[in-house]
Amino acid sequence: MNMMDRSTDAGRASLSGKTILVVEDEVLIAMDINESLEEAGARVVYGRNLRQGLDRVEQPIDVALLDVSLGHSETCLPIVERLRARGVPFVLHSGDVQRLGETITNIGAPVLEKPCDLAVIRRALVAALATG
Repeated sequence: MNMMDRSTDAGRASLSGKTILVVEDEVLIAMDINESLEEAGARVVYGRNLRQGLDRVEQPIDVALLDVSLGHSETCLPIVERLRARGVPFVLHSGDVQRLGETITNIGAPVLEKPCDLAVIRRALVAALATG
């Protein structure tokens, strides 16, 4: 087993039994992420837009993966505020990193740029759980 395999296995084991909020407006990306997290043993709570994300953030959640831009000029910032108030760690995921530079920097959370490998997403969520 090489180092990458051990890292991936560790990430999967660390997510097993965790509840992860995924807020992503691109359905195909969300499907891939959700499937990967479920294969790692996590329970996924999914929201497709800001309203759904805000509704679901009130559930018991261990960590969250948030798309920064949620369409219709909406961002994940209201969700971030609620997660912070509850002490829930999160990772940002965006295809607009350069355009949203200051907004993302001001949030002060890990940022993954789309497209992003699913193993990288899992490792980022494990790291957020460890530091959160």
